[in-house]
Amino acid sequence: MSPSISYAVFIASLLLCLLSSPAPFANARASQLVRSVCKQTQEQFGYNYRQCVKALWKDIPIRSATNLKDLDIAVLKLAAANAAQTKATFEKAFNATDKNANGTTAIKQCVDSYDFALGAFVFAVRGVNDGDKSVTEILTQAQEDLVRCQRALASVEVPLPMPVTTTNFWVMLYRDVAFLVTSQLFNI
Repeated sequence: MSPSISYAVFIASLLLCLLSSPAPFANARASQLVRSVCKQTQEQFGYNYRQCVKALWKDIPIRSATNLKDLDIAVLKLAAANAAQTKATFEKAFNATDKNANGTTAIKQCVDSYDFALGAFVFAVRGVNDGDKSVTEILTQAQEDLVRCQRALASVEVPLPMPVTTTNFWVMLYRDVAFLVTSQLFNI
């Protein structure tokens, strides 16, 4: 291959890479959004700042968010996906459990809690898009339901798969981040 063709291929490849990736300044702004929100989440809810940034920054839509609305929607979608996964795990545990066994009621409470939370996150995405300020109320109700699940599980000895406790933590984190961002978005 001649040097001029090699140079042309190199330039074309470089341009393709630059055009296919988000602009560096967009990531810098998203990074500032994420850092700011995680700092507030740490101050208000006591989450570990680095863990929050790391968890949020893994999600591509969150990384590309350049404003509060985009960040809010991305976090809510992440919360919904995690709530759906956790709900499915609780449903599987409930279906595999003897209905008279210790902890069945707690597992059923968690199925119901995560069902409500999932619906709340889906509603919240639409609400943020529509400018509906009641989103913060539905997120507060979702928080209360998720706490009901935690309390029900704490009241009995229920063997659960590891992903449930881990995913439960992430759903709570994403809910709290979404609550903060939504409150800022609607100046509440």
